Amino acid sequence: MVGGLQIVTLLLLGHFLVASASSNIIDTREEQWADDMSFSDDDSAFRTADELEMLNNKLRSLRELLELETRGVQTEIEKLLSGFKGVKLTGNGDIPTKPFLDACRRMVPFFDLLGETAFAPVKSDINGNILKLTKKYSTDPDRFSTLQDIVKQEMAEKTTKAKNSATDALLWLRRALEFPQHFLAGIAEGETDLVKVAKAAYERSLKKYHGWMVQSIFSLAMKAVPYYHDFVMKVASGDEKAMIRDAKTYADKLGILTKALQDFYTANNL
Repeated sequence: MVGGLQIVTLLLLGHFLVASASSNIIDTREEQWADDMSFSDDDSAFRTADELEMLNNKLRSLRELLELETRGVQTEIEKLLSGFKGVKLTGNGDIPTKPFLDACRRMVPFFDLLGETAFAPVKSDINGNILKLTKKYSTDPDRFSTLQDIVKQEMAEKTTKAKNSATDALLWLRRALEFPQHFLAGIAEGETDLVKVAKAAYERSLKKYHGWMVQSIFSLAMKAVPYYHDFVMKVASGDEKAMIRDAKTYADKLGILTKALQDFYTANNL
């Protein structure tokens, strides 16, 4: 793999060549650096423009390599939760429906990292609520472009408490998202006892809404959480720094979204 220092050197040389080409000042030494990317007095403006574009494309590829090498390994956290980067609050603080549901759907396998069998009920519940919201959204995508629009429609029709309402589905989906939010926050804060992290995340998210039977099921699920070292290997191929970095990024992102929903529900006495 090309080393970081080599890439930086190539980028600097590339930028120098672009500047030189634009002013038609290229000597023999610069032509060697650019290989076949030479510019003679006989070249047409079109040829020069094409070659500049080719060089820019090469520079872009080098930048991508440098970014990848600097960033390090892509973690499973980044892979599974990156969809939330595309969920931007509107000017009114509302959450776009489709990007949000797409990101939630993509995130569900995150629970497999904690214990595929133990967290199967959680995944099933989340998938069920995503499906309910997706069905509601699909009936009128323009009207229901934000999650808040969906709830407002049910508020107007007084169906927020109806069986299988989208309002109820979103409420439980938000509560479920708070679990990975707090779990990732615990990792970002440096806690290495993942059973402790999972228990704290459950207590801060779902526990207060569950009866004793469901709480007992979750208590057993916590025991399936992997050891810290094994988790780092599974999530980030042993790159603890990358894991902590991404844990903080997505704990913060999930926090913004869950807070926006909680504030909306509180403001509307839901």
